[in-house]
Amino acid sequence: MSVSTLLASVLIVVMQAQSAAPPGAVVGPMSTTSPHVLFRWNDFKGQINYGDRPPPDAQNVIRIDLMTIGENTQSLLPYLVRRAAGNFPVMLFTSKNCPPCTTAREFLNKRGIPFAERTIESADDSMEFKRLTGAEGVPVATLGTKPLIAFDPDEWNNALDATGYPATSQLPRNFKQEPARPLTQKASAVAAKQ
Repeated sequence: MSVSTLLASVLIVVMQAQSAAPPGAVVGPMSTTSPHVLFRWNDFKGQINYGDRPPPDAQNVIRIDLMTIGENTQSLLPYLVRRAAGNFPVMLFTSKNCPPCTTAREFLNKRGIPFAERTIESADDSMEFKRLTGAEGVPVATLGTKPLIAFDPDEWNNALDATGYPATSQLPRNFKQEPARPLTQKASAVAAKQ
């Protein structure tokens, strides 16, 4: 049997196993089926690992919530905003008692930019924030994968214009941003596998 035939056979088996789930199955909140969920854990040697499925013996499992704008929110967006948000989702990183963070949040809301907000509240949040953005402080926004470090309205406007976001708000009056959530959450290896 050739290597390519073996690989094709393995791929077919994997695809069949994935399609074995009943249609309409409800996925729990700690599911790893979303491509936006990432876990960090320590292995038996104490080394830090990242992935979408921690092993059963993982220790200090932390769920990193990289989910961008939710499906319910996206369905309310006008076409131009939905297209820009699909190609260049905006995530705002903030912390409590941060006046520049409030200014950045108000700027995005006034411009009509749908965004996900992640708060930096713990040492794990700080570590992941620095790894994801390379920044030392907040506020930071990511536009797709590009971090906009520190709030500069001219720089942020230019970056939003370049990625296709409308210059003025086109969001419906009843539009509400999703509530802010911490960047990381403690999770057990058992809960992470569900």
